Amino acid sequence: MASGTRGARGHGWLGKYRAGMGGRHLQGRWHYRDVDELNALNDEVFSMNESLKKADNIPTEAYLELSVGGEAPRRVVIELASAALPQTTENFRLLCQEKGEEGGYESTSVNKIEKTVGLCLGDVVSDDGSGGRCHPKIGTYQTPFSFKDEGFFVSHTGPGIVSMMSPGVHRNDSRFLITTADAAQLDGRFVAFGRVKDGMDVINDIHAGVFTKRGRPTVEIKVVGCGVP
Repeated sequence: MASGTRGARGHGWLGKYRAGMGGRHLQGRWHYRDVDELNALNDEVFSMNESLKKADNIPTEAYLELSVGGEAPRRVVIELASAALPQTTENFRLLCQEKGEEGGYESTSVNKIEKTVGLCLGDVVSDDGSGGRCHPKIGTYQTPFSFKDEGFFVSHTGPGIVSMMSPGVHRNDSRFLITTADAAQLDGRFVAFGRVKDGMDVINDIHAGVFTKRGRPTVEIKVVGCGVP
């Protein structure tokens, strides 16, 4: 079967590639989405936090303090879609609030830097990205270490989107990523639940300034502090 520029599999991919729309393996709905429209929808999702009752005292922010190679930590503040994704954001907040050896994010590492996606972290089990578990309050008797996909309401439209990094459908645990670029390939696959409100320069400095070997940082990048403001 033909697979050239206009064959059965081609559909004029070469012309689209030259127009900056990606190679044949990348073409599809990703290249025809309206990023401005999706950003507006993201804003609407986060604006739902205004409907939360003050009496419920549900936090809509969390923070991470990252240290590179033992240097002074720098803070990253994350806005959470607490109203739209209550279970996912609660899991993240609880893991941020765990201290010491309780199995939270404190003392974990950035285990991988995907140059075309962002920073991967949150492995509270082995700290190398190979495992994770949700907070005990979120897990159920049937699935004590993971929870279901709550909804794909937030799109990965650019830098600063905070998203669960699940190994499969309905298998969210503690692992998450922070994007440094538009990552349309993650839409509908990973549940995005937050965005960086302050400290994106910290993420960019790590992404651009830390050398990696097959995606693994060559220096230790630690979460030395985390919690809810």
